[in-house]
Amino acid sequence: MKLSMIVNPLNVLNLQLAAQIGVEEIVLTYPGLDRRLFTDSKQLVESFGMKLTHLERKVPHLKFVHRLPGYEQQIEDFKTLIRIMAENGMKVLCYNWMPDEDWQRTSSTVVERGGSFVTEFNWKDVGRNVTDADGRPESPTSSEQLWSNLERFLNEVLPVAEDAGVRLALHPDDPPMPELLGQARIMFSNAALLKAVNLVPSPCNGICYCVGSLHPAGENLLEGIRMLADKIFFVHARNVRGTAKHFVETWHDNGEINMVDVIKALKQIGYAGTIRPDHAPSMAGESNETPGYEMLGRLYAAGYLKGIFQAV
Repeated sequence: MKLSMIVNPLNVLNLQLAAQIGVEEIVLTYPGLDRRLFTDSKQLVESFGMKLTHLERKVPHLKFVHRLPGYEQQIEDFKTLIRIMAENGMKVLCYNWMPDEDWQRTSSTVVERGGSFVTEFNWKDVGRNVTDADGRPESPTSSEQLWSNLERFLNEVLPVAEDAGVRLALHPDDPPMPELLGQARIMFSNAALLKAVNLVPSPCNGICYCVGSLHPAGENLLEGIRMLADKIFFVHARNVRGTAKHFVETWHDNGEINMVDVIKALKQIGYAGTIRPDHAPSMAGESNETPGYEMLGRLYAAGYLKGIFQAV
């Protein structure tokens, strides 16, 4: 297993910090389709002795998720993204099928250990979102249609991914609920993830197993890891406390998820991919402008995870 990280923002100082704590692979957030941005990022990352291997976050997808006008061009852009990644030696594209575009929270200022700030989702406050998710379209899409759209999407893009040697890793919904504000959601369980990889069999059709997204839904993480096994192409490690309708994120060492057991399970299935510290608390001196993605808490989380890697 390798340690990876999103550095936010992608600059010299943060890359140096990542290199110093032993990060091996850098995850790029979607920069658009300008090839120069990819090559420049690759050169910068490699100058610190690390590799640019993964891409995720904010990949445009709402049009093809809901089959809205313009979905054909959005799929073509997704194919172009795959090809650009391949040109730069990148191996995994993490995407999601969230019909609201991205993860959502109702607060980013819940106080955790030592006065740090973490995010919260509370069903009572649904409709108030503090993340950068774009939101759902006016007209909802049924769960049946979401599944149908996913199958058609995979049939279109997987041949390109196979040709390019880029694997697609589907991230579960966050929060993991079957419906939110009248909009169905489909990717909130181990069974749903397994169904997704079986929709269109391909060596490039896989999963980003995000333990912090699935735990609040009551999913058995260790069973899910064993069930999905060789279809796990990427792992997000974060910790939480609560249920799908009301949960808070925590420090990686004090939530309800036993991170040691998770890493042991991954080792037992022979997982040799990358694990990145996902959302972490914002610490003293940080602005909390990008909750979950400030640097200091994730540096701590990276060290914690690396210690577990060595221990198991």
